[in-house]
Amino acid sequence: MQDGQISDAAAATVPLVRGSAYVSAIFNQPARLQLTTDHAVLGVDTSYGPGTAVVRLNSGSVWLVVCESDINICQASANELVSDKPVCGAVRLALVSNAECNSVADEHAAVLALLSARDAVPVGSSVSIDTTADNQSTFTLRWQTRGLGAPLVYALPHHQMSSIARDSSSFRWVDEVAAQWTSRGRMRAALGHQWQWTEDLEPLGFSGQTPLSDDAAVHLRQLVAVDAQSLTSDAQTLPQDPYFFGKAVARAMRIALIADEVGDTASCNLAVDHAIEWLEPWLDGNNSNTLVYDTEWSGIVSSAGLADPMADFGQGRYNDHHFHYGYFVYAAAALAKLRPEWAAERCEALDLFARDYFNIAANDDVHFPFIRCFDFFDGHSYANGLFAFADSRNQESTSEAINAYYAAYLYADVTGRPEIAQHARAVLQLEARTSRTYWHLGDVTSDIYPKEYAQKQAIVGILWSTKADYTTWFGNNPEFIYGIQFLPYTPAMALLVKRKWIADIWPRFLAAVADNSQSESWREIIHLTYAVVDKKQTLEWNSSITSHDDGNSASNSYYWIMTAPAEDE
Repeated sequence: MQDGQISDAAAATVPLVRGSAYVSAIFNQPARLQLTTDHAVLGVDTSYGPGTAVVRLNSGSVWLVVCESDINICQASANELVSDKPVCGAVRLALVSNAECNSVADEHAAVLALLSARDAVPVGSSVSIDTTADNQSTFTLRWQTRGLGAPLVYALPHHQMSSIARDSSSFRWVDEVAAQWTSRGRMRAALGHQWQWTEDLEPLGFSGQTPLSDDAAVHLRQLVAVDAQSLTSDAQTLPQDPYFFGKAVARAMRIALIADEVGDTASCNLAVDHAIEWLEPWLDGNNSNTLVYDTEWSGIVSSAGLADPMADFGQGRYNDHHFHYGYFVYAAAALAKLRPEWAAERCEALDLFARDYFNIAANDDVHFPFIRCFDFFDGHSYANGLFAFADSRNQESTSEAINAYYAAYLYADVTGRPEIAQHARAVLQLEARTSRTYWHLGDVTSDIYPKEYAQKQAIVGILWSTKADYTTWFGNNPEFIYGIQFLPYTPAMALLVKRKWIADIWPRFLAAVADNSQSESWREIIHLTYAVVDKKQTLEWNSSITSHDDGNSASNSYYWIMTAPAEDE
């Protein structure tokens, strides 16, 4: 149905609350209600009482209209419904069934279930995270309502898979109501003022989950020494945009961390010195693409991006902030670990990168919004900023989102801010779970995506609000679509790359690079995922690689292979 039209000078407030089974308009003074639709009205059933009508359209859809006022709803023409008296207060519409994809077995039961929540109008929501448990975080979504009773809200698949499904104290499932199919699968209706679930926290730190063997450490010392020396030549061609510069400085600090872990102090210090030398112009505003604070949208943006909406991947219009600054924050975390006195001196500037996308104290820190890119209802981040798209918001690289929250966790942890660290770890864990749920395809997710799509593709390239796209922003090559979901390789990749899934879909991954026409760096990124299945085979594939992604190195690839978990946790 189209938007309602009202007469006189009355105004209506329309609260937009994610998942609400009803669309509601709250009128501030009496007005005659007029509802129009593109489809012909076949019938209006008013037997459910005053202010209530079940409307059947020739499209096959059945709608419920509920008014707080004691009025009757009548059919004025083939496409129009009106009220016999002025309405005031809430007017609500809900889909009862749809012949195409939202049919119900018992239409009467569905109407009664919807009517059980007719008076509870969601007008707002809030989220809280309890991080007091050692190995778990508890998320709570709460709905503020106008009127009596509990609201009826639809849950996404990742909500249904969580411990919320076992908690009957805060809500109950309402399966009489039609399921709602979305680009993320089937939504299920629930009645309750709040949902609460836990996320189990996987082991995480600067080092990989599997300890290095003595032989691996010896080989790594050889690799890391070469990689550290190569940073001297890299300094001559440093990128001047935040994304690629961030990858470069994070790469240098990965080399430093690996060198530190295997006891190569000289290589560690060399890499740290280079990273500091590269970073300081960015911190002091002496680089060619100066970072500035945008007072209108409360964020750190590049001067090039501020001047040109398309520069720096749209960074000046808030695209990809968690991707870009996640690399900076990872480097800052490693520097705080390896050169703490320098990090302490520069903490005010370094903190800005983390605050831009991971501010948990928005009430006190008014300079940045609350966790900028993360959507607590959808359970994952969105990468597009102020750009409007027909398919709404989107995110491409789940692995770079994971890197951002991993970096925020490490930085807060190593600088002694446990509350921020635990919140980052909680968000990281949820981002990882929803990434596996909505981006990773195969038979196990065929209940989310159509079976034909899930069995044909191995992964989603870009997930939009309204569609799952097998592509990337920079090309349709399969190695791009797969590879962008698996960089950078850090210990946090273990949260995303799980053994069973990789083993199941590996033939499709391998087919993407079977003809060897791809660059070595893309082949390497894809091959490295197999380390959770077979380290020996992965080492064999990787032995001939001489060119790496600009955020990767030979030592980092070998480190990942040797420390990646061989089994799912």
